[in-house]
Amino acid sequence: MANRIDTTMQRLKNAGKTALVPFVTVGFPDLDTSEALAQTILESGGDMLELGIPFSDPLADGPTIQMTSFRALENGVNLRKSLEMLKRLRDKGVEAPLIFMGYYNPFLRYGIE
Repeated sequence: MANRIDTTMQRLKNAGKTALVPFVTVGFPDLDTSEALAQTILESGGDMLELGIPFSDPLADGPTIQMTSFRALENGVNLRKSLEMLKRLRDKGVEAPLIFMGYYNPFLRYGIE
């Protein structure tokens, strides 16, 4: 059974195209704006979307993503709120692959199951 990423990549490959996969930090500059931005990106031609989960110690990221992560945390965004945003996007009919990018700690704390 193919997943959304594989299906999208195969469709693009068959068409001789490359994928446009923008990145948005969930909760930056605020939760409502990041959700609207995510939807607009996908409606405007983004093939997939990488959603950054805010983390308090984003050492592997550069200064821009670190700053957006800190701002999102200040806004109260966490993994649970990120998952809720993903659900709202799906409920609005977003079919494109949505890929979470984050550190293992929040996922482990939330629960892997």
